[in-house]
Amino acid sequence: MKYFSYFLIAIFFSSCASNDIRTIKGSWKQEFISYKSNPTIILAPNDEPLIDIAKKRSKLLIEFNFNDGYDNDKTDSIEFQFPQLKFKKINLDKQANYYDLVYHQSCDCFLGEMESFSGNILNIKLTRILVHK
Repeated sequence: MKYFSYFLIAIFFSSCASNDIRTIKGSWKQEFISYKSNPTIILAPNDEPLIDIAKKRSKLLIEFNFNDGYDNDKTDSIEFQFPQLKFKKINLDKQANYYDLVYHQSCDCFLGEMESFSGNILNIKLTRILVHK
């Protein structure tokens, strides 16, 4: 009985840990909500890139696709401690944007801030794109 209890506890903890990663894997759409700071350079906030979050081995991979014919923007410095996700997006011109997001189960979305290379801070929302099979 004691070993059975340990087995159930092990399953519980392993399933909870993997659920956090499974929660964010998939396709997302970035939506501009507002400027948090006064914009120094007006960005094109109507750009809504498609974001793919995947897991390769034990590492998260995040790519931004702007559907503009160029390569996808890559990310690095990914920190994921559920429900918080932080990362640096590297633009094609090698400048970087910094993301600080929190997952909200009620809307199945990430809400937070993106600090652009120009110093603007934008409030953004990542919304899951449901793929029907």
